[in-house]
This record gives sequence, C-alpha cells and structure tokens, in this order.
Amino acid sequence: MSNSNLNHQHMPRAVVTGIGVQCAFANNYEQFKTELQQTTQTRQQLRVISVESLERTTQMDHDKIRTKTLIDFNEYGLDSLKEAMKNASISVEHLAEIKHQVGLVYATSTEDTNTFLYRTFSGEDSLFGEKFSHYVQQSIPLNGKITVCDSSCSAGGIAAGTALDLIKYNDHKVVLLGGIETITLMQHSGFSSLGALGSIGSQPFSNNRDGVGLGNASVFLIVEEYEYAINRGATILGELLGYGISNDAYHITAPHPEGLGAKLAMQRAMKEAGVTSEQISYINGHGTGTSTNDSMELLAIEETFNGSQSPVYVSSIKSLTGHTLSAAGVIELAATISALHEQYMIPNFELDHPMEHSEFIVLPTEAVPMEYSYALSNSFAFGGNCVSVVVKKLAEEVL
Repeated sequence: MSNSNLNHQHMPRAVVTGIGVQCAFANNYEQFKTELQQTTQTRQQLRVISVESLERTTQMDHDKIRTKTLIDFNEYGLDSLKEAMKNASISVEHLAEIKHQVGLVYATSTEDTNTFLYRTFSGEDSLFGEKFSHYVQQSIPLNGKITVCDSSCSAGGIAAGTALDLIKYNDHKVVLLGGIETITLMQHSGFSSLGALGSIGSQPFSNNRDGVGLGNASVFLIVEEYEYAINRGATILGELLGYGISNDAYHITAPHPEGLGAKLAMQRAMKEAGVTSEQISYINGHGTGTSTNDSMELLAIEETFNGSQSPVYVSSIKSLTGHTLSAAGVIELAATISALHEQYMIPNFELDHPMEHSEFIVLPTEAVPMEYSYALSNSFAFGGNCVSVVVKKLAEEVL
C-alpha cells in the first residue's frame, strides 16, 4: 500500500452532503442535476449586453442600470447557501453547536466591483458595503476560518482544496464551500479587449470554438468531516479526495501550449488522493471554448492518461453555464459530484464537430450511464494558475 493511501486512511475525510446552485440554466440544485442529463437543453436565453448605444456622458440612468445589469451579490450567494444547507439537512442550530469548527471558503473576483456598483446606483449610504462573509454571519453562526479565494478562473478549485485542508488539518467539522460570480460590463470589457469572447458563446472541445461566453453563478457545497456527517445521518454525495496546484509561469493570459501546469496539477491531485490515472473514469474539463485552452487541455489529458487501458470521458459544462470565472471550479465540482453520485457521464452539449483527440479519450454528446468510482475536475486561470480536484463515490455499504 502506498504512503499516500496510508496517510489518507488516518486523516479526517471530507465529504459533500448538500449542494445549492443558481446559474444560466438552473434556479436550484434539483433543476441543475436534471438538466445536466438532458440531451436537449431548456436553457434560459442569456441577455446580450449591447455596447453600441453607450456614449461618454456624465448622465446615467441609475435605476435602469441597477435593475438591468446588477445583482445583489450577498443575497445571490446566501440563497444558494441556504439551499445547500436545506439539501444537506443541516440547520443553523446544528452549526451553532459547533460554531468554532465551522468555516467559510468562497471564490469570487467580482464581489467588490458588483457591490460598489450596486450600492452606488441604488443610493445606499455606504459605497462599498459589507463583505459576503459578514453578511453570512448575521444569520449563520460560524467562528472557524474564513477564506476568500480570488485567482480568477482557478479560484473555485483552490477554494475546494482549501475546504479539504480545513477538514483534514484544521479540526473543522463543517466548511461552507462556495463560488459567487456576478458578471458586469467590466468583466465583459476585459475579455473583449483580449479578443476572447465567442460569437455564439462557449463551444468547448469543438472545431468551431471561437471564444468564451460569460455567465453568472452562485453555488455552495456543504463539506463535512466524514464521521460527523455519518453520526448525524447525512446523505453523502461524494468525497473530496485530493487536489493539486501548479503554475505554468509562461504567459499572463495564455496557457503553456504543452499544458505543463495542467499536467502537474492533475498528477499532484491524483498523488494526494492516492489514486492512479487508471482509476479516473471521468474528467470535468476546464473547457472554455478558446482555441489555446482546449487544445492545451486535451494534450495534457492525453499525456497524463497515456497508456490507460480504460476510456477516459471528458466534458465541459461551460456551453450551458457560460464561463463563470471564479465560481467555475465550484459549480463544475458540483456537476462532477452530482454525476458521480447519479452514475453517469456528463455530455458535451451541442458538440457537433469535436476536436481531434486520442482514441482512449471519449467526448460524449449524450449522458452515458456508467458505474465508476473516481472523477477529476480541472480549473485553469490567467497567469498559468492550474488546479485539479479528485472526488470519489462512496460505496453504498459504508453509508
């Protein structure tokens, strides 16, 4: 038995017991997991923000801007957190009993921007307002560690790894793990200046891909120490087994063309989890729909899993959610855990012209029922920051 397996067996284990989510195609977790298994999607039409009519002016219709383009960040996040707690059957009273062992970790890159704009245009007294962490503490008791992750598109994966560490090494019984992103014109302008916005949204792993589409997301996972979850009779959706972080140190916006950072992140995640590439059946790819990211990611997967005797299924949900930036790693982890729990492979939606790839890689275009135990979720960011998270389905007999 490997040292990593021995270490894993003697450390506290982190399991997911509840999920709450809002995004472009789902208003709650039940709808989220149902839509992920559909071949034909009933996505909400995303409102396109036109910039043609924008002029340099000192006059602004504050009410129109607030109601049309801005979201109350704190309420958006709290709604998903409350749903996750409800689905986990964990109450405020439960958390109050162990409040010094309850932590909060969330990923965001738009919290300050959105809150500033929202409060400015709505006439609130304070321009900056309170942080989401302060807002949560008004209704949910927690005195454990609070961490905000902001490494752009990899922040959600890093938040998941941080939650795992709090359970394993910091004596936390519960961690509220979230990702909240509310896209404003500032984010659209940034991606537009890079020439990274797609003409028809994200088309991951497609020969027709030409850039990303952006999307809002609010998602929370209730992560618990395994014994605590078992003792309170919780339903376990999956286990966070390990994560790996690396950095290309190649370019401020472009990934390394050979996927060096991506390969290291996946290898390190599997090493910490104590699993081999042969045991990974499904990979939820970062899959942005940009030319450089998707080609790099498939190459990294090919080289990391080369020689695998079993097929590796790879898909991305960004054609549904849009790129949710810092929240992407959390919402995609939620999708991965949901699929693992329900035992199917998530399809690549609207993938009519797939990229060339190795024979052992499968890019499914419909939900594939499959019994499997391990999956991996990737998140890659500007600056070459890469993170991968390994999750496991627990055998029914141990629940």
